[in-house]
Amino acid sequence: MSTKKQIDIVLPCFNPGHTWHFELEKFFQAANNHFQLNFIIVNDGSSATSPAAQIAFLQNLNIPHSYFEYPLNQGKGYALRYGVAKSSAPFVVYTDIDFPFTNQSMLNLMHALALNEADVVLGHRSESYYRQKMSWFRKSLSQTFRVFIKRFLNMRITDTQCGLKGFNAKGKAKFLQTTINRYLFDFEFVYTISNDPEISVKTSEAELKENVLFSKMRFKILVQETFNLMKVLFKSKPAK
Repeated sequence: MSTKKQIDIVLPCFNPGHTWHFELEKFFQAANNHFQLNFIIVNDGSSATSPAAQIAFLQNLNIPHSYFEYPLNQGKGYALRYGVAKSSAPFVVYTDIDFPFTNQSMLNLMHALALNEADVVLGHRSESYYRQKMSWFRKSLSQTFRVFIKRFLNMRITDTQCGLKGFNAKGKAKFLQTTINRYLFDFEFVYTISNDPEISVKTSEAELKENVLFSKMRFKILVQETFNLMKVLFKSKPAK
């Protein structure tokens, strides 16, 4: 009987590239000796070509996975809640389907979870993240948001938007209570747990791989997420 800790890795996707299955396989090979893994892939209403070939690739290599899809794009937050709700493992990790963070970054976070160091382990991007090839606007937006969180919300954790997070059953229950469907679901989750005395939280440094491509932040999305920010802040305050 395997003594390796079971971890489900939830991967949302919307019109992903054609090579993501290779990145998944590389990570599986790096992590399979440490953990008993299962990948939960959620196709968030993609309008591009079906990922049938990539799923067949995983099946042929006997990589444990589940695949879910629905017809209309709902947003990353929705897709992640959908996938997390399907998880049956004691620990859940989520990241992007192109695996933008180094294998070591992911393994460090997973080891912290498996050793029960905290209910929730949050990836934390160092300053090297901002030296990546991203637009000036996106860089400024990210840094400004972190300053806002620290100065005006007095939150210890300022990097709420890192796309690498993990939790146990207690953290999972809190994550499934989030309501934001798009970008700020991460902030909603961290804001909710940041001062909750029932939830222990720690951070784990998350380093990006080289040559990661950043998506563009459209003005329409920025306006929508500003309203979502207000919705989270005025809906409830973190427990004291």
